[in-house]
Amino acid sequence: MAEKEKPVKQEDDKVPDRRGFLKKALTLGGVLGTAGAFGALGIGKALAAGQSGGESQPGGMIQTDGDALTWQGYADPDLNKADGWQDWNRLLNPAKLPIYHDNFAQIKAARPKHHWAIVVDLRKCTGCQSCVVACKSENNIPVGSYRTWVDVGQIGRTVAAAAGDVVTDEGSYVQEVKVRNIPKLCNHCDNPPCVTVCPVKATFKRADGPVLVDPRLCIGCGTCVNACPYDARYLNPISHTADKCTLCVERIDAGLLPACVTTCVGRARVFGDLLDPESEVSQLLAHYPVQVRKPEVGTQPQVFYIGLDGELSTSDNSASERLVYTYAMNTNSTAYRKLNAPRK
Repeated sequence: MAEKEKPVKQEDDKVPDRRGFLKKALTLGGVLGTAGAFGALGIGKALAAGQSGGESQPGGMIQTDGDALTWQGYADPDLNKADGWQDWNRLLNPAKLPIYHDNFAQIKAARPKHHWAIVVDLRKCTGCQSCVVACKSENNIPVGSYRTWVDVGQIGRTVAAAAGDVVTDEGSYVQEVKVRNIPKLCNHCDNPPCVTVCPVKATFKRADGPVLVDPRLCIGCGTCVNACPYDARYLNPISHTADKCTLCVERIDAGLLPACVTTCVGRARVFGDLLDPESEVSQLLAHYPVQVRKPEVGTQPQVFYIGLDGELSTSDNSASERLVYTYAMNTNSTAYRKLNAPRK
């Protein structure tokens, strides 16, 4: 395989040295505990390999996918600032919105222009996994890692019945069960514990709702991963930093929908502005009972579910069903943009 040219040295090239210094300092100081030890032994070793040559490609990129494949993103020499993967200011917060590392109650008092959220209607989710594929494609997620996923399970019971279609030596039964698909992702909580525990303030909550990670600051200690009660964070094996759903901020900042929303074949995922009472998410929350995952932990999730309590029945009278938009409406259409545009 032909040797790649080394990229022009940029300011971001100093990040591994900074990470190593902070990791050592925090670990020796006892701040990181077990997570710090993990970082020093595991992630620190991987970062060191990337700097010293080790099992790496020319340019310091760690080879992880075999001789014929390279990772197209983050620190790959093939991709530079012109490709957008290193311009984190543009990706994470181009409008320079206020960010918060604690005191999240102050966000509402600051009167932000938007508050982005997602409603997941479990009556419509087919479990097709299109959202998972779209997320991995849009965000260049490594093999074996996920920012969103769909759990598939059954609810109900098996009931004894003389004419049941499930016949066993003990008798006949009827399966009174339903398949329930539950899409899961970062909940972009209004009180996110993952943010407050970060020892280097790499993770933060933006004023308009998304909880994000700045990979230039993250030292890969794993503290935030352990703090998330929803298992929505992981350590990216390529960047060696914490990674998670971002609500596709680069898309919403451009006036587009998150990738998982645009590809949902059943229109089960709905994204919008909770500060706009006419938005689809506001209308759904106003007309349907919704639940959140693990409300008892006090994180105030901003991903809401219709049917999370297991009640997936719908009314026999179709006229009583409130469909804000039809299944068939193209989310990339002009009509949809007009219907879901923020009100002035």
